[in-house]
Amino acid sequence: MKKTVMIKKNYEFQYFFKRGSYFSGKYLEIYVHDNNSNVNRLGIIVSKKVGKSVIRNKIKRLIRESYSKLEDCIDNKNILISWKKSANVDDASYYNVLYDLKYILKKARIVE
Repeated sequence: MKKTVMIKKNYEFQYFFKRGSYFSGKYLEIYVHDNNSNVNRLGIIVSKKVGKSVIRNKIKRLIRESYSKLEDCIDNKNILISWKKSANVDDASYYNVLYDLKYILKKARIVE
């Protein structure tokens, strides 16, 4: 298992929004940017418009768990994962999020 550092600072999020390549799926949007270090950096964004804190935290847990399943295939990337505001929260299951994340990373040519 590789080391992944969480992105927490606002200026880091803004930097990767501007510099990253954008890819979209049914539930998730990601911004991917190369980095020069030996670790991956991950940021997760769920808007308050999605729902209350219990729902937002559930979605973040699902995204983190899906990412950890695919983490070994990702090398030296900064990744921002954002839940789409238009996506239905009732459809948020582990398998739906994992499938969507895998689909987007294949589209971005990060995972085979």
